[in-house]
Amino acid sequence: MPDSVRLTLTENTIVGLFCIQRYRFLTIDQFARSSGLHRITSAKKLRLFEEQGFLGHFGNTGVRGYGKTPKAYFLTRKGWELLSSESAIPQELLGGCKEVKVEAAWSPQMYHRLRTVDLLIALECAVANRPHLSIVKTFLEYRRVKRGDRIVPETTDYVDTTESPENKIIPDAAFVLENRESKRRALYFLEMDMATERITSSYTSANQTVLHQKFSHYDRYLKSFRYTNTYQEYGEFRAFTMLFVTLNETRIENVRAELQDLEESLSDYYRLTTFEKALGDFLGAIWKSRSITDVSVYPLVRET
Repeated sequence: MPDSVRLTLTENTIVGLFCIQRYRFLTIDQFARSSGLHRITSAKKLRLFEEQGFLGHFGNTGVRGYGKTPKAYFLTRKGWELLSSESAIPQELLGGCKEVKVEAAWSPQMYHRLRTVDLLIALECAVANRPHLSIVKTFLEYRRVKRGDRIVPETTDYVDTTESPENKIIPDAAFVLENRESKRRALYFLEMDMATERITSSYTSANQTVLHQKFSHYDRYLKSFRYTNTYQEYGEFRAFTMLFVTLNETRIENVRAELQDLEESLSDYYRLTTFEKALGDFLGAIWKSRSITDVSVYPLVRET
């Protein structure tokens, strides 16, 4: 390997490349936040790695009505081999090489996916500031896995024993946190709301999901305990927390107001906050419960 390339593999760079591997792709800003490097430094490093064949990219193209799309970098097989051989990341944590197939320069859902990744990078940074915590596993809607003879989103599950379309649930993301000291683990599901879905509707077509129905589905999921089997490889979970992130406080209060007819006893299994606050300290005391009468804000974890 050329010395000029080897010299760029600092600890910060390795962390950034690992996050590309974990989340499939990162923009320059996301790489900068995850690695702790300045944006200009990050841009130069990513460009160098792409020139050497360790990275590819998609995006960075003009879309009418949106302007230029972000440039997202992904690891090539050569890049994965570099990270595998030149870092001390355990193979079970690094995972195998998953080549990104660039079927189109850009797609509308990429904006939603990038926001979801922004939140997960914020989680990475929050965990890095809390040495007693670790991220055991992340799951993403846009990663595909084989189950039986079907290829499905990684987060796909059913809210009941009957595996029917109406019982299907596909969270935007999920993750498992562990307290290194107590060895206790917790399961979280993440929903990034772009304020494009109605909160309630008198009519819901098969292709339209309103937020009230989504929260109701999660209530059924909680009570069915189906997730205990789906995620049993990563711990014994007697419950989970659903995290709902949206763009502003008004949207949060409107959602809470319209969910009052759902079971009050399940409100504490839900946490809601804004995108801006989540980027600040994802695990901090920024989260509201689902109950409209609860005026408190809560952290996601206990500090030690």
